[in-house]
Amino acid sequence: MSTTRRWVIILLSLAALILIGINLTSQDDATQVVTNNNEPTYQSELSNTLVYSPEGALNYQLEAQHVEYFSGDGVSWFTKPVMIMLDANKIPTWSIKSDKAKLTNDRMLYLYGNVVVDALTPDAQLRKITTDNAQINLLTQDVASDDLVTLYGTSFNSSGLRMRGNLRSKTAELIEKVRTSYEIPNKQTQP
Repeated sequence: MSTTRRWVIILLSLAALILIGINLTSQDDATQVVTNNNEPTYQSELSNTLVYSPEGALNYQLEAQHVEYFSGDGVSWFTKPVMIMLDANKIPTWSIKSDKAKLTNDRMLYLYGNVVVDALTPDAQLRKITTDNAQINLLTQDVASDDLVTLYGTSFNSSGLRMRGNLRSKTAELIEKVRTSYEIPNKQTQP
């Protein structure tokens, strides 16, 4: 074998090794997992979620028939959710139901379709809230709706467009086109 031929074989072998190395490094990049944001990261049937405060007290319980979590958006979707909210004394105060709900990373719960908020304490003056869509800040317990809302109290019914309120303070304010009817108990007087 001539010296020239050896140098050509060495150079070709070196070039082949370099190309193999480049090929292997580009294959490592291709093996990364591609996530589809349209597909849920995980799904669950008959879910029961308990959420605790940093102090260890139970804040709320959320049950749903079906749950889908999308990690790309950080959003969870719930079908037929039922949420039970508790106060600082661990007493259930509100039951919240809807057809669908979306929970975002910033702890906002968006409720869609047949939203019903029921008071669970016997002394609450505000007994029930119904609307088509609502949103609840789970940290502050502020509740809002821009749809037709009906409030049911111990001796009144009110309906109107757009509502703002707070579940912790058990208050709600109707903002537009408010109609209220009061029930005055009939006291019989003896002659």
